[in-house]
Amino acid sequence: MSAELLRKQAVVFFSDIVGYTRLMGKDEDGAFELMKNNLAIHQKFFDQYEGKIIKELGDGILGVFDLPQNAILASLEIQKEIKALGKFSIRVGMHCGDIIFDHGDVFGDAVNQSSRIQSVGIPSSVLISDQLFQQLPKGNSFTTTKLGGFSLKNVTHKVELHAIINPPLAIPKRSDILQNIKFQEKASWRTWAGLGVILLLLLSLGYMWLANNPVWKNEKSIAVIPFTNLNPSEEFDYFSDGLTENVIGQLSKIQAIKTINYSTMKSFKGVESPADSISSVLGVSALLRGELEWLSTGVRISLQLIDAEKNKNVWSVRYLREGHDITNLQNEIAREIARIFDANLSIEESSQIGKGETENLQAYEFRLKGNRLYSFFTDSSFQQAVNLYKKAIELDPNYALAYADLANAYSQLGYSFGQAYYDSSLEASAKSLALQPNLSEGFSAQGSAYYYMGKLTFAKSSFENALVQNPNLSQALGNIGTVYFIKGDLENALKYQLQSIKLGPNNYLPYQNLGWIYFILGQHNLALEYLDKSFSLSQQIETLEVKSRLLIEMGRSAEVKEVMDQILQLPGGAGFWGQKARGIVQLYLGEAALAEELLQKSFDTQPEFSEYISTPIHLAYLLNRKGQVSEASFLLDGSSNIRRQSMESGNEDFVLPLDLANCYAIQGNRDAAIRYLTVAYERGWKESFLITQNPAFKELLVDKEMKKLISILEKDINQINSKIQSTSLQRNK
Repeated sequence: MSAELLRKQAVVFFSDIVGYTRLMGKDEDGAFELMKNNLAIHQKFFDQYEGKIIKELGDGILGVFDLPQNAILASLEIQKEIKALGKFSIRVGMHCGDIIFDHGDVFGDAVNQSSRIQSVGIPSSVLISDQLFQQLPKGNSFTTTKLGGFSLKNVTHKVELHAIINPPLAIPKRSDILQNIKFQEKASWRTWAGLGVILLLLLSLGYMWLANNPVWKNEKSIAVIPFTNLNPSEEFDYFSDGLTENVIGQLSKIQAIKTINYSTMKSFKGVESPADSISSVLGVSALLRGELEWLSTGVRISLQLIDAEKNKNVWSVRYLREGHDITNLQNEIAREIARIFDANLSIEESSQIGKGETENLQAYEFRLKGNRLYSFFTDSSFQQAVNLYKKAIELDPNYALAYADLANAYSQLGYSFGQAYYDSSLEASAKSLALQPNLSEGFSAQGSAYYYMGKLTFAKSSFENALVQNPNLSQALGNIGTVYFIKGDLENALKYQLQSIKLGPNNYLPYQNLGWIYFILGQHNLALEYLDKSFSLSQQIETLEVKSRLLIEMGRSAEVKEVMDQILQLPGGAGFWGQKARGIVQLYLGEAALAEELLQKSFDTQPEFSEYISTPIHLAYLLNRKGQVSEASFLLDGSSNIRRQSMESGNEDFVLPLDLANCYAIQGNRDAAIRYLTVAYERGWKESFLITQNPAFKELLVDKEMKKLISILEKDINQINSKIQSTSLQRNK
């Protein structure tokens, strides 16, 4: 199965043995031995400093590093060992930027620039671009000299260069670089003439290839518009919607074809916009439209594949199916689309298409009806979906996909009604995987239950297994991104949330998570952009709560009142969740009286303790400071007990020890508060705002151990930012 292109920021390293051609002329065997020594030395220090050698380029080495300081340290050690060997010398050039990883190779402008920088160096030198220089952490141990700007071959702009001059590196002069550039420019007219002929030939071949391969076929990206039910009664909508969802699900298993997920596409039901308008919103090159009609003998479906750029029909087909053949219809459609796109299916992909499906039409219909109810996302609809999935399983006890769907419904009910439903969910997903090992939907359902239970290690493993089988499984991509977020691995959290957005560009949750992550990373403008995008897609109270914290940190507290007014206007804004969010924000703003009023109303609405609702804790702080100690103690005891119980049952979420630290800070127990903050940090907590702006921690902020912990958090954020360049991530939006 081919791997998906990975675009990221990295330091690109190029080295080259000086005078290798001359060495080959003198002693061919000796020159090859030098190459082996050179590779061994490079490999030694690439391993030590977490780099990766991409490939040998004759007498040169191309590699990448995530961290700028590691790239410099490795280069220094490589040059030291080669100089001590005394048999040859190398030049090293480095630049950082946006590169693409594909099938073990790397591409991008940063690769070209690094190569050009290396080529103008002198023996035993290390040259770096100004862009890389700016990424080095403050207070580093490297000594550098600025060489100025240079016009390098095949680079459209001047490149500012610096030389690392720590011993034993050679110290280049500006004149040395200029002389090397001048030498490179002495290309003969024969070379250019030959290149011109080759270029013309390539252009001709390229034109011929493009002329016979339209954009939709080259890009291989598709959005399936919900199929139209032609029957007069809406009774059959469950089938047209369900078949649409199933077709999308099977297409998503074909890695070569980017397929927009069903949760995004269902909002396009009945939309009559032109194909190019829809495609521009979703970022696809082709649309699939369909009409479905129930007949006395079966079902008839007509499909059209549309070139979105030209708004032109490029393929159409009509299927007439009866009995059990109907249940395999989505599999036929997915395979036919793959054929039209020239997407060769791997053995793994072919085995996943149709995996776990039934041949019992009535069981199939019960599952589709259950999926329709599940999509309403209420406890009542989940319970009704459970009953329908059970009916499907009664008709076909080997219906693996129905078990996976049943597991999903149970895990949603577990979120509201407790552990027994999670146990039922895990039992159903285990049955699904017993019937069909390696079923991506089964692993994803299993991961969801573990996630809701807070068993993040198990959840991560399950989602990883799901993505091995289906790398485009949108639900698993978003969920594993959230797991990485909670565990504090913000780099991977960003990666998976961005992948999820590509397949579901109208889903608010990945944008909300990205906004939250960038807020933690201190990239405030980008955070605000993502949060506003999330809110434009779905008006969620939580999005505005995070935005309020962001505005406070940005020093724009005056704008928070407008956000509070927005919350009040939302459904539920005047109820439990809205009062909770507004109360906590007012607490951060120092408006104690208003915060207490809102939090008290929120608690009065739902006067029970929950492991994930912090209202009683914040209210306890406000009551405690007024001298209402017994009332505060009642709230703190209830909140603490349920969190300890959850941690003892295996819940790994950092929020639990963070809330316990809050409880102890309110009680004035410094040691316990810092101990639980340390546990929260070890579990993945990264957002320092939650204590620096929380008045309950005010007295602790001057504590030596607290300062040390905050310093560690800041160091972590700086390291993550050194790996992640916002420019490259923006390009992936």
